Amino acid sequence: MDSQFTATRTCECLKRKHKLHKIVITGGPGAGKSAILEMARMQFCPHVALLPEAATILFRGGFWREDSRNGREVAQRAIFHIQKEMEHFVSLEQKYALAICDRGTLDGLAYWPKSQKSFFDELQLSRKKELLNYSAVIHLRTPSKENGYNHQNPVRIETVTEAQEMDTRIEKAWEGHPRRYFIGSTESFMEKAEKTFHILRQEIPSCCTSPGKWAP
Repeated sequence: MDSQFTATRTCECLKRKHKLHKIVITGGPGAGKSAILEMARMQFCPHVALLPEAATILFRGGFWREDSRNGREVAQRAIFHIQKEMEHFVSLEQKYALAICDRGTLDGLAYWPKSQKSFFDELQLSRKKELLNYSAVIHLRTPSKENGYNHQNPVRIETVTEAQEMDTRIEKAWEGHPRRYFIGSTESFMEKAEKTFHILRQEIPSCCTSPGKWAP
């Protein structure tokens, strides 16, 4: 995996294999997910894998982005498979203790143009298994325009109202997960980030978090 997708701080942990846990960072457009992953890259050790948003990979690569029913369905299937393959890769490597995912497989439910049942049927999924695939889900709330919603990400096309509606649909998509956290928007993004990292640090294995293990 390219170094830009792994954390960079050194770690004295000599374990060759780790049991992988996956955490989803989700929320509506503009919630700060990508910024959190970039901060994690600088704060955590290389035993933390950072999985970028599959939709961004797809659309920046030139995949069609049509607003028709067929266009949205085809795109969501492609996004799902990219997500699954990234997760499969970090699991096969066995050197990662934690994978922080910019969205997870069930985010696709919020964008799927047909019924929820068809989503699971067509992708041959079990909702229960997909929920249990992730040890925690951190939902970052989409900010209002006053609290910083913008279009700095070139693949973000939603208005602030559309983004907030999508935030609600994503919340519904992840209903039932036993460890779900909601982090509201604040005037200071750093306050939002601090709350997020408080949760993330609890997921890092002790072999990588003992005093003196990390070095700048």
